Amino acid sequence: MRSKFADICFNTLTKDDRGVVMIGDISHFLLRNVESKFPNRFYNIGICEQSMVGIASGMAIDGMKPIIHTIAPFLVERAYEQIKDDLGYQHTDVTIVTVGGTYDYSDLGCTHHCYGDIALMRTIPNMEVYEPSTPKEFEQLFNQTWGNGNPKYFRLSAHTHSQDFDVEPTEVNVIRESKNNKWVFVCGHMLDDVLCDSDVGVIYVSTLSTISENSKNKIKKVIGDSNVYSVENHFKIGGLGDLISDTFDFNVKRIGLDRKFITSYGTYDELRTNANLDKENILEILSE
Repeated sequence: MRSKFADICFNTLTKDDRGVVMIGDISHFLLRNVESKFPNRFYNIGICEQSMVGIASGMAIDGMKPIIHTIAPFLVERAYEQIKDDLGYQHTDVTIVTVGGTYDYSDLGCTHHCYGDIALMRTIPNMEVYEPSTPKEFEQLFNQTWGNGNPKYFRLSAHTHSQDFDVEPTEVNVIRESKNNKWVFVCGHMLDDVLCDSDVGVIYVSTLSTISENSKNKIKKVIGDSNVYSVENHFKIGGLGDLISDTFDFNVKRIGLDRKFITSYGTYDELRTNANLDKENILEILSE
């Protein structure tokens, strides 16, 4: 995903001379071609995330289109006030791209975790929120929203699903029909986990800020009075489950992270198991 991000930055700045890339002291090597080709439109702001947001907002007001990038907890949580005021309230065309959501940085501990970034971004008026889970999805969503005038948040992960389909902003993908009167809304790489249950209907969601009228009608038609679940690599509150329950009159059984800190260290899969969010636990809940 990070390699695709570097390609997108290079291609975007090549096509649009108003594009700007700012980083918070990460991804230097990946973005070396961007820095070399566009030295006047590439800035390493350092570990000054609040300043990066403010600078990006000012540039956007002046007609530029900034892309800002660093680790999720340091940008979303540390600079939340600036994101709210300078991007949301000012309604500036700034694209935020983060890595390290949830516990992607599993071996670095709780300071590098970010379980509630989607919830925080969803509370900001005007903010578009996306969780692409393959390089193809990221490229499609980025290109279709570039320069649309709104602040945007892209949550990238080192973990992807293995499916191949097209995505569009605010649209959902009905992956499979239900055989047992159960439907699962899922985002991110956990799509593969859910698909291991061959009976449930599966709806994949890549836009987490709103759902189009077209997709709303599609969902109402297929779900009817079925049992509804949400599966997400995020707090149970504020994310996908809330998007679905807020949009529809569904009683949603949420499968996600409980509202507590994960204090253990280890591999990504070990932390998933500790959080009761591994594939086995997901499938057990869906089978109940």
